[in-house]
Amino acid sequence: MKKIDTGRRRFLGGMAGVSLAASPLGMLLSMRGAMAAGNYDNLNDYKALVCVFLHGGNDAFNMLVPRDASAHAAYASLRGSLTIPRNSLLPLNGINHGFHPNMPRLQDYYNQGKLALISNVGNLVEPLTKQQYLDWEQSGSNSIETPPGLFSHSDQSHFWQTGYGPNTAGTGVNSGWGGRMADLLAASNGNPYVPITITLDGHSPWEEAVATSQLGLNYWNGVEEFEFLEKASWPTWANSRNQAWEQLLGLSGTSKHALERQTVEAIERTRNRVSEVKAALDLTWDATNSKDIFQTSYNESNNLAEQLRMVARMIYSQGYFGHKRQIFAVSLGGWDTHGSQASQHPELLATLDEALDSFYQVLVEMGMQQQVTTFTSSEFGRTLGSNGDGTDHGWGTYLMAMGDAVVGQQVYGDLPRIELDGPDDIGNALLPKLSTDQYGATLARWFGVTDADLDLIFPNLGNFSSRNIGFMNV
Repeated sequence: MKKIDTGRRRFLGGMAGVSLAASPLGMLLSMRGAMAAGNYDNLNDYKALVCVFLHGGNDAFNMLVPRDASAHAAYASLRGSLTIPRNSLLPLNGINHGFHPNMPRLQDYYNQGKLALISNVGNLVEPLTKQQYLDWEQSGSNSIETPPGLFSHSDQSHFWQTGYGPNTAGTGVNSGWGGRMADLLAASNGNPYVPITITLDGHSPWEEAVATSQLGLNYWNGVEEFEFLEKASWPTWANSRNQAWEQLLGLSGTSKHALERQTVEAIERTRNRVSEVKAALDLTWDATNSKDIFQTSYNESNNLAEQLRMVARMIYSQGYFGHKRQIFAVSLGGWDTHGSQASQHPELLATLDEALDSFYQVLVEMGMQQQVTTFTSSEFGRTLGSNGDGTDHGWGTYLMAMGDAVVGQQVYGDLPRIELDGPDDIGNALLPKLSTDQYGATLARWFGVTDADLDLIFPNLGNFSSRNIGFMNV
C-alpha cells in the first residue's frame, strides 16, 4: 500500500511553522521559492472557484435517487418513510436516476450540460477495497491508512478542507488546499491589501494559508467601517481608547519598539484593506434605490443566496482589485439530519437549488459564467438506511460542479448500488471510490495550477493512479 509522502509532510509542516513576525512579502517569496514549480506571475485570464460547503453531511442518497424500478425498490426498502417516490423524481439525461423534486433548476443545469455529478467521492488517504477496509476494521492493524476520525464531523471536515488529520503537530499543516493554491497564485494578485481568498463562512480552514491571509466578509454589506474617529454616540471611555490608538498610529516610522511597529503596521493594513473593499463594493451598489446594480433577482430570505450575491459583487470588482484569481468560501448549515429529515432535508435542497440558480444567473448577467466554477462539498455522506426519523453519519457521497467550464450532463465515477451488504457497503455506509484529493486536483488544474504543483497542494494525490476525474474543461 502507498502511504502519505512523509518527506512532503515534513516540509509542509516546517512551512506551517514560519514565524508570524516574518514579513508577508518575505514569507511569500520563501513559500514560492521552495514550493512552486510553475510560474504564476503572468496569468492573463481571470478565474474564480466558489466552494459551497454543506455543513453537517448532506444525505446525497435522497438528492440523487435511482429511477429504475428494481433499484428504486431496493432503495425504498432501506429508506422507509424517507423514500422519495419514484414518480416524483426529476429525470436526468443519460442516467436512470433523478434529482429530488425540490431541485428543478439544478435538473435544468444538468440537462443543459452546465452541471456535473461526481459519484461516490469522499475522504481517502489511499485507494481501498471493501475487503481491505473490513479486514482493517476487524483487526485494527496498520495494513491500510484511513482518514483519522472517520464519521466525526470535526475530523472529517478538517480532513476534507486540508488533506491532513486534526493533530498537525509534526504530521501536517494548519493550511487548507484552497489556501495552498492561494500561496502559489498570490503573485498574480495585483493588489497588496486584498487577498484572493475570500470567505463568507467565518474563518475557513479550507482557505487557511502560510503566506497569504483570507478576507472575511459579511453578506449584508461586505465589511464594517474600521475607523477610530470619535462619534457623539460613543461613551467617554471609547473615545479615550480611540485617542490612544490614534497616538499609537502616530508612532509609525518613528517607534523603536518592535511590538509598537508591528501593531501600527497591522492596523494600517487593516484600514487599507477595508478602504479598498468598501470602495470596490460601492461600484456595485445603487445608492438611489438601496440595492445592488444587478438586474437578476434573488430571495433575500435565502442566506446562501445572500452569501453568493456578495461573492458576485466581489467578482464584479475583480478588475478594480487587479485579481486574476479569486477563491471564495460560502456555506449552508443544517445537513446533520439524524431526525426530522423528511421535513428538513427537502427544504435544504430547495434552498441550495434556488441559491445556485440565482448566482448562476447573475454570472450570466456579468458574462462570467465561463470563468467561475461553483462546487459543493460536505464532510461526509450519510448512511444508506434510515434510523427511523433520519440518517446517520456515513462516508462516500455525491458532489456537484457547476458552470460553463464544467463538462456537464455526465456522472463521473460509478454510481453505487444503494443496498446493504452490496459491493459498495461497508456497514450501512458507502466506501468512496474517488478521493477528495482527486476532486480538488481536478478543480485546481482548471484553475491554472501546474501538474507538478498539484502534489504540493494535495498531500495524498500521489497515492491514486488518476489525478484528473475529468469534469472540468481544461
